[in-house]
Amino acid sequence: MSGNSLLDGPVGVIANVSKANAVAAARTIVDALGRHGFTCRLEAETARAAGITAGVAPLGSLLGAVTWLVVVGGDGTILRAARESAPHGLPILGVNPGESLGFMADTLLNELPSTLAQIRSGNCEIIKRATIAAQVAARHGTPEALPFALNDVTFQHGGEARLIVLDVILGSEFFTTYEADGLIFATPTGSTAHSLSAGGPIVFPTTDALVLTPICPHTLSNRPIILPRACTIDVRNGAPGREVHLSIDGQITRLLGPDDTVSLRLSDHSVKFIHCRRRSYIEVLREKLHWRGRLREEKP
Repeated sequence: MSGNSLLDGPVGVIANVSKANAVAAARTIVDALGRHGFTCRLEAETARAAGITAGVAPLGSLLGAVTWLVVVGGDGTILRAARESAPHGLPILGVNPGESLGFMADTLLNELPSTLAQIRSGNCEIIKRATIAAQVAARHGTPEALPFALNDVTFQHGGEARLIVLDVILGSEFFTTYEADGLIFATPTGSTAHSLSAGGPIVFPTTDALVLTPICPHTLSNRPIILPRACTIDVRNGAPGREVHLSIDGQITRLLGPDDTVSLRLSDHSVKFIHCRRRSYIEVLREKLHWRGRLREEKP
């Protein structure tokens, strides 16, 4: 038995079937789970790609039959799995089949045996990552809930080489109008994704805040800003003649109407990640971002 009852039940395995190394890793993971006494279920596409016939279930059935997930692939694979499994609240162990860590897939395949041993002994923790809840409504229309975002919600132009104009209201108060290539609202988890490349700050994943990062703003004083959980946000198209596209985690996209208002906030829903005490978030940052240097010794 593990030290966490959530992790004692059946385990679901989902892999990025478009990556040969992820499919091969899924076979290794199934064997490792069996050796450590875990009951394993495979998502049907993963099983088909891996040539495994036992313990197979379609994704919808799988998510209702397991108590946690092993997701094999990069951060994009985990984003999709997190969204699919959200109604079930399943903790996720992200396994990267390559040789480098991901910010969410922070377990390497060669570390899996020791990770499973730690889970069995209770030497792990479940960390909750914040998500963004968003809804869109036309003027005088009924709001439509959008899928939650684990990384970010992004507003960008529809392929034209033109700035978009977005009015932003924080709470009930007008904040500013952005003329920019786009606007990113990122969770702390997403602060190391698109927002970082646009000049946004790195925010520790357990921080209860939201990052607003403009993409190439026309006004240079439009800088990234960190918003508290209590802040609600409305975004409106300030130039209705220009197309604005909304993207959720870079995976779900929709065209906004000229009268649409998008409302965002940090959601009450979180995504659970299994973290074993092998390395800290600081160590992952140093490795992923190739930070160098050493602590200087104090002179006696």
